[in-house]
Amino acid sequence: MSYKTTAANAAQWALSKLGCPYSQAKRTQKNFFDCSSLVARAYDAQGKQWKYGGSVPLSNQEVYDDDFELLWPVNYEEIGKRFGGTDVIQLGKQPGDLQFLCTDSKTGRANRITHVTMVADSGRIVHARGKAYGVCTNALTHYSGKVCAILRYNPSCTLRQGMKGYRTLALQQALNALGARLEEDGEYGTGTASAVKVYQASMGLSATGSADAATLKRLKLLTEDSGEQNVQQDAVRITGNTVNLRSGPGTNFSIARVARRDEVYPAIRTTGWQPILLDGEVRWISEQYCVRENQDA
Repeated sequence: MSYKTTAANAAQWALSKLGCPYSQAKRTQKNFFDCSSLVARAYDAQGKQWKYGGSVPLSNQEVYDDDFELLWPVNYEEIGKRFGGTDVIQLGKQPGDLQFLCTDSKTGRANRITHVTMVADSGRIVHARGKAYGVCTNALTHYSGKVCAILRYNPSCTLRQGMKGYRTLALQQALNALGARLEEDGEYGTGTASAVKVYQASMGLSATGSADAATLKRLKLLTEDSGEQNVQQDAVRITGNTVNLRSGPGTNFSIARVARRDEVYPAIRTTGWQPILLDGEVRWISEQYCVRENQDA
């Protein structure tokens, strides 16, 4: 089943609950919903797993879930800093797309998110609107000017800093199998981004720190297997007295820093020029001036 079909089925499930009552206290009980439990349980019914201990997540948690691609704004840090109108809403018109909203200008909630709706079809949203309405539909643009974020179900989207979920956890586990020593918490923070950068550099990929399709395929975390052999991550110890750390794999690249004998840097096993991690950035050192060390030894 395609992701688009899964999302459409979730929307149909939500539509099947029209007229059900709204209740935050009973949000996990049969045929009772608040706004976020309607969305979460609609996707639950399609086999979606949530990271949040088996409980139904709140909308402020859902916005970071790594099975969903952030269509607007560009970065998670921008959520709630400005509000989208009709033009933004048009970015997410597929059934199953999610609108995260600020319906109370005085709210103190994280990201200013107070409500979430699901796109039912090209012209409507379905949502648990409140006690006076229950589960109902409204026009797609009903909340124009109040949009904090637009998300789309896409479990193969690029993983990036700010996301949380089972896919990020799997990424951390794959990197740890190569020696990254990340905390396996399912949260894509700076440590995970740094480990991804080093891995990408070692594989000749663009070292962005975001795990795109090419990176996930190399780690065998997407169904399309790249056929590449896994590499091992450990550390390098500097053996030269003073050695240049380069911004790329060759002497034609600029010098980022001078390293000294017996300094140790996290690295990924490769041949030739060795990528290492320095202050969260990938730098390079000629393999003839360092030796590998296992940091767990």
